[in-house]
Amino acid sequence: MLQGVWVNDEEGAPALMARGDSLFFPDGASLPVAFWIYKDSLYTQGNTTNQYLITKQAEHLFKFFNKAGDEIKLVRNDDKQLIPLFTQARPYAQNIFRTTDLDTIADGGLRHYDCNLHIEPTSDRVFKPTFNNEGIEVDNLYLDNVARLRVSTKGVSIFSHDFRKQEFSSFVPAEFMKQSILRDVVYDKADTAAVYFDAVIGIPDAASCYVVELKISKDGRLTKKLK
Repeated sequence: MLQGVWVNDEEGAPALMARGDSLFFPDGASLPVAFWIYKDSLYTQGNTTNQYLITKQAEHLFKFFNKAGDEIKLVRNDDKQLIPLFTQARPYAQNIFRTTDLDTIADGGLRHYDCNLHIEPTSDRVFKPTFNNEGIEVDNLYLDNVARLRVSTKGVSIFSHDFRKQEFSSFVPAEFMKQSILRDVVYDKADTAAVYFDAVIGIPDAASCYVVELKISKDGRLTKKLK
């Protein structure tokens, strides 16, 4: 009975489509999830398994409680023009086009450092759970980043490295690391002995993060510490 397109009863906005054993959602960021109905509950399986209590299921009506405890009322909609909203090419990563380029001349007093930084997405996927308008937990897709940092002084290259989040695993709890990306690498300061950057490992589009100091000495040695 759940097969087909369902819309929000109050707003008429497309909410979900059941096709086979999967639920699809009307945006390009939320991954489809597997689903099944057992006894009085709807179960979904993405990165985690979730249970939603069903209060009414009929051919044209579906009511359930979401994670916030709100009762959601959906009605079936047979308009075939709605189907492309759920079947467009998917999923795309939220940060697929986000790149950063930074050229900095760091003034360390008697010593200057020429720094070139390029950050771009990799093919490594990270899934962030979130809740859609109906209060259903869905997974949004992000791509991890690689940060290519090059440092030279007096025209001589002293440091070149591609940073990835895995090399910061000793500073970040494993469960947090699983949901995080290498969000940024930013210039901090310089002195006669070294130039300093901050690597930011965080959950995408959220405030939560860990910051690791990258100290690159004048002879190119790298040391790290948690800030």
